[in-house]
Amino acid sequence: WEAGRVLAGCKSRSDFAERAINFYAGYLSAHAHTDYFAEAVSSVVDGMISCTETRLARLQFKFAVEQAKLAHVLAGITDVDDDTLHRLHIKCVDEVKRINGVIKFEDAFHYQTGQP
Repeated sequence: WEAGRVLAGCKSRSDFAERAINFYAGYLSAHAHTDYFAEAVSSVVDGMISCTETRLARLQFKFAVEQAKLAHVLAGITDVDDDTLHRLHIKCVDEVKRINGVIKFEDAFHYQTGQP
């Protein structure tokens, strides 16, 4: 204990013991605050992710409804055979992969009308 007392600048054993206890109590307190902070941040991030997930799911549902309406309207006014529909499906899958899902009406319009 003598070397520790000298390093800590303590004049007595009781002074050294008091400083050691205070240091250890501070260490425990800091450790507890770190755990609390980590839990608080984790809780906030989980909440934000959950809200974002809910918003995205609602938007995706709304988009799917609009897409279904368009599909039904187009199916009602067009006369497309099964072979053409199958080839269109393959073309669209390839196109969406190529453009990473960023679909532009103008591009489809230009393709369908033969315009550059």
